[in-house]
Amino acid sequence: MYFPMVPSSFIYSCVKLCWRDVLWGYERRLVGWEFVVEFADFNVSGGSVEPLEIDLICLGEIDIREIEEKMYLLSEQEKETLAFTSKQKWLFIALKWLYENQRHVVDPLGSVELVYEDFDFPTEIESFVRYMPAQGGYKPEEYTAQQNIDRLFCNWREYLERMADVFKVAN
Repeated sequence: MYFPMVPSSFIYSCVKLCWRDVLWGYERRLVGWEFVVEFADFNVSGGSVEPLEIDLICLGEIDIREIEEKMYLLSEQEKETLAFTSKQKWLFIALKWLYENQRHVVDPLGSVELVYEDFDFPTEIESFVRYMPAQGGYKPEEYTAQQNIDRLFCNWREYLERMADVFKVAN
């Protein structure tokens, strides 16, 4: 699955993750064992006294099996919430990171296409996937190539703004 290398601090500033979200990302190799340990440390630093999280922050690379076991236990203990799926959260993180770092990406819209495909073609981002048909009566043939590209970036920005309000993280 395509997912850009995103720093943990950026992830925490985008969305509030739970252990189910971390497990989802880990199982799809969006993050590694290091993120699992960092997430536990982030929670403990924020006041958590959950024994499994405290245990996790002391583990390292040679303890991957134990890290995974504790992560599974923590995710099973959580109450299931239906507000947003883990997939929606990780999609937002990937697209926000790419947008904010687009000047360092050779083909930002090409990266969006990879995310679109790897996240199973989410309809909510079709308006800024280059090869998808234009929506809302927009006629690309009436505009220049640059105007059409600018429109895709505008749609991308609007998606991020809309989702940022939804996923707002309190500081």
